[in-house]
Order: sequence, then C-alpha cells, then structure tokens
Amino acid sequence: MRAHLPSRLTRRAGDARSYRYVFVVTYGRSGSTLLMGLLNTIPGYRIRGENDNALHHLFRAYASVRDAYPKRAETAWSTGDPWYGADRWRPEEFRRSLVDAFVAQVLRPAPEDRVLGFKEIRYTTEHIRDLDPYLDFLRTAFPNSKIVFNHRLPTDVAKSAWWAENPKALERIKAADARLAAIPADDRHFHFHFDRIDDSLDTIRELFRFLGEEMDTKRVRATLETPHSYRPGERPVAAGSAAGRARTLARRVVVRLRRR
Repeated sequence: MRAHLPSRLTRRAGDARSYRYVFVVTYGRSGSTLLMGLLNTIPGYRIRGENDNALHHLFRAYASVRDAYPKRAETAWSTGDPWYGADRWRPEEFRRSLVDAFVAQVLRPAPEDRVLGFKEIRYTTEHIRDLDPYLDFLRTAFPNSKIVFNHRLPTDVAKSAWWAENPKALERIKAADARLAAIPADDRHFHFHFDRIDDSLDTIRELFRFLGEEMDTKRVRATLETPHSYRPGERPVAAGSAAGRARTLARRVVVRLRRR
C-alpha cells in the first residue's frame, strides 16, 4: 500500500482548486511560526512554513508571459521574429500549471487535508515591491483563499534575532507593517496581532471565527505552551515597558517565542 501512496497524493494534489487556502503574510520575528502552529490545530489544515518566496517567483514568471503576450503574439508566428512562438503562449494555462505544481510539489497535501497554505516572512519592500499585484494573483489563482496579515510591535521585532544587528531594522519593520496594515480587513483579509494574545484567547478565537472554524481550546493552549522559533540567550525587557507588558501577556499563556 505504501508504494501507491505518492501517486495517490500526486493525483489529488493535481487539482489545486479542490482545496481552500490560508496564506500568512508578514515579516520576520513577528510570531508567524506560532501562528502557523495555531492554524495547524484545526483538523484538516496543512499550513506549511516558509518557502523563500517561491510562489512570488512563480507569479513573476507568469506576469512576464502575461504582460508580453499581447505585445508580441501578433508577429511572433514568423521564424524571422525574435519572439517567434509567442503567439502559441497560453498565459492563463501557464498560471494554472504553475499553481498546480506548487500545490503538488511544495505544499504537498495529504489525503485528509482540506485547507492548505503557508506562512512567509519576506514581505518587506526589499523582498516584494509589487505587493498589490501579487496579492491580486493570490486571490485570483486561489479563489477559495483567505489572507492573514500577522503583526507585532515593531519596537519588539527590531530587538529580535538578526534584526538587532541591523541599524535600519526599526525603519524597515515599521514600513513593512504599515504597508500590510493599510490593506482593509474584509471577508478575505484578516489582521492578527501577536501582542494581543492573552489568557482569554479572544484574539485567537476571533481569527478562527474569520476562518469559519471551531477553536479547540485544549489544543490551542497546548500549542501556546510549545516553544516556536525559540532562540536561547535572549535579552530581557523592562517589565514596565510596552514590550514588557506584551511579554507578561504572552507568559500568561506560556508563549515562548522569545526576543533575542
């Protein structure tokens, strides 16, 4: 039976439109790994980790073909034309093939999965300048999708891990956070705030309500008790500061995503 499993998975994953999707859009050290863990407490959810912006690269490949096609196709039938063959392009079929391949070979759904997705932290302007067209692509290529923007206090993020070594960290994080925050919340877009997690679990419950899912309190609390992206040797923060207050709230639910 095990020998037949890969082919079964490939056949089912070949129809990317048979799934629902959740995409976590954010920047590094925002608590996105914890958010991924929370989403994966939902039965049938398979929210993967980062893929180095692979899907954005596929979007750029599709956009290149889509944008060049109307300008080149009319004369590209001749072997004397430098764009020979462009008249045979099928941009939308190309997009669908890219999406199907990404789902089948990167997201790798299991037979019991009903909602797929991934989290990605490479959403600063240095990583993605064409944010609006890319989000349009996500919404169009994955029509049954929702986008969750993950936020964390920029001052806390700027002190965390590799950001602490970057003199322009706070400026970059504020810009990234503001760009995401400017996108209105609606039935397909939700803004999740890491710093608002507390023992009531109301922030998490609101997210699950947006997704149309029931929250398993026991599983959620167990996830909050599990270290996510833990890094030893982190510097403490002052108890009376905004960062300290956020840490106190996190400790109430034993969130161990710590700052370095």
